[in-house]
Amino acid sequence: MSRTARTGAPKAVLSWLQSLLKEWLHAQLQLRQPQPDFYEISVPGSSGRVVMPCWFALFDRNGNDLPCGRWTPAVDTWLPPGVRDLPTPGLEDPADSMVQFNGDHGFIHYDVLSLSYWMLSRREEVGSSHRDDCDRFPAEASHAYRHGYLERPIVDEWWIVLRRTVQAIWPTLPLQDTRYQITLSHDVDAPGRYSLMPPNRLVRNMVADLFKYRHRCRRILMQAPRIWRASKHRLDHRDPFNTFDWIMDQSEQLGLRNAFYFICGHTEPKRDGTYFPTEAAVLDLMKRIHKRGHEVGLHPSYHTYLRPDELRNEADRLREARRKAGLPDDAIGARMHFLRWRTPDTLHALDAAGIVYDTTLGYAKHPGFRCGTCREYQAFDPAKRTSMNVRLRPLIVMESTVIREMQPSDEDALAERLSQLMRACHRVQGNFTLLWHNTMLERTYQRRLYQRVLDEHKELAT
Repeated sequence: MSRTARTGAPKAVLSWLQSLLKEWLHAQLQLRQPQPDFYEISVPGSSGRVVMPCWFALFDRNGNDLPCGRWTPAVDTWLPPGVRDLPTPGLEDPADSMVQFNGDHGFIHYDVLSLSYWMLSRREEVGSSHRDDCDRFPAEASHAYRHGYLERPIVDEWWIVLRRTVQAIWPTLPLQDTRYQITLSHDVDAPGRYSLMPPNRLVRNMVADLFKYRHRCRRILMQAPRIWRASKHRLDHRDPFNTFDWIMDQSEQLGLRNAFYFICGHTEPKRDGTYFPTEAAVLDLMKRIHKRGHEVGLHPSYHTYLRPDELRNEADRLREARRKAGLPDDAIGARMHFLRWRTPDTLHALDAAGIVYDTTLGYAKHPGFRCGTCREYQAFDPAKRTSMNVRLRPLIVMESTVIREMQPSDEDALAERLSQLMRACHRVQGNFTLLWHNTMLERTYQRRLYQRVLDEHKELAT
């Protein structure tokens, strides 16, 4: 399909892009299409314009055959610090001069806005037959992975080009301030290793720890039945998975507010854990999390990504548990179990359940920027072409994704891997969203690695 096909963006897409401009840059910026083949950004009362081509027809598809080049500007003032070039999905041979000026008009010779639609809406995943063994769209099938930019927030990088073009045309326009931050979250798949489970499951865990997981403390293992009995009322501090207070201690030293997402249903018993949200020990944990200023959210069970009624039921169960724990009736955020997601079905399930934000959209087997951004934004359904109430906070990395790739002895390599992703977010003043399970902090090297991440954040944030 030719990039010059005269197919403008639909009104709903234009409206959504307009809201993105207002949220990310400035409320006075106006977006319109005088002709189908280009976008025009203006400010009321000013003759200035920022113009770019509209290749919406090119981007409004899966894009398996979409070309991709690299733009290397003659001067690096257009790029974030440390970035030498920008990927150009949809454009194989970009010109040397991708940004030009003529009086009070700025011209970007690349369609930043349609690229944003394609990446942020996950248009390439709609109807895709590429699914992994958990029915997830795999990273390997994505255009970003195949063209080597998955670990680049390319939407944010191109918006820096757009931002600097806008600044050049309207130098007195105070654009939205952006600042690097970190978001730490924890999926509570299992609150305890020996807690909140049927007796037969306890026995299986003890046998496994005796013969298979030999790193676990034998003294604690012998106390497992006592730990299990205590969990009817409160999680025992000796349980190796009960790392919640330690997690909160680390964050509170840096003034961070973490989110803990709880399972509230069992659509797949072998994968959805063994606890219930209204058990006394779980309510006590929720109460302590809230009292310390952290967030209690929802971890929808395994099959809910395609079951809106069950997802809504689980959201209601969490609301009930929160009330029993004495928590306020606040808005609820979520992350899907096993990062299961289908665009746009899961979005509608979350919306129907009254979920305010979701932070699922990363890949389970590869870290990086599935949506091309590390900024929160309003979701958009590319199939029905409608804006959604749900806000999306893309997930950059899950701890097991990088730990799975390396041996525990490679702690420095693990720390460097996480540092690279964090610094990619810092370069665009975005949000490094990290998922770290409470079950992955029982070993010394895991806690040390977690603390190194926080140390790196502290250095970048100062």
